[in-house]
Amino acid sequence: MWRCLMWVAVVSLVFAGAASASVKQGDTELDLLGGFTTQNAASGGVDFESWSVSAALGYFLTDNIQVQGAVTGALTSTTVPQPGTDIDVDVDVWGLGGRAKYHFMPTNQWVPYVGIQLMWVSADVDVSGSAFISDLVDGTMDGTLWGPLVGLRYELNGNNDFYAEYQYQIWDGDIGDIFDDGHTILLGIIHQFK
Repeated sequence: MWRCLMWVAVVSLVFAGAASASVKQGDTELDLLGGFTTQNAASGGVDFESWSVSAALGYFLTDNIQVQGAVTGALTSTTVPQPGTDIDVDVDVWGLGGRAKYHFMPTNQWVPYVGIQLMWVSADVDVSGSAFISDLVDGTMDGTLWGPLVGLRYELNGNNDFYAEYQYQIWDGDIGDIFDDGHTILLGIIHQFK
């Protein structure tokens, strides 16, 4: 009983921060987030689901417009059942690039936003269980990952926000031979340097 009451008190204190302008021109932020991704394979490939992580350093050019430098990564493992033997496909994806976001109602505690991202990505592909497929796709591929995003931030206190984000991801270049498009849902924390 006491543990439950203490947990409620701690959660209440976290969400009881003083509400000032949630975002404003000149703010620099560090974002850390993780989430779940589903990717649709290019023709003849295998769809996959995975956990992913990302980090970004952002700066507000105006009260509404933010630019970010970002990194992202996902480690995936998929088994494709085949007659005789299963094929194991491991794909490790790393990306580096940028995002731009437009924040609506920047003075509110709840701040919705829309944006776009563009990243250079590299994938290490390892196939076991089929020598033929392994010869076709084993190795390193690169290309671009881009697409729109939407999100909602909630100001916890003067320096920290919680946020949820959805990304629609489109793959181009050599990596587009493996992935076509996908969806990612992310949850994260933002720390503002004021």
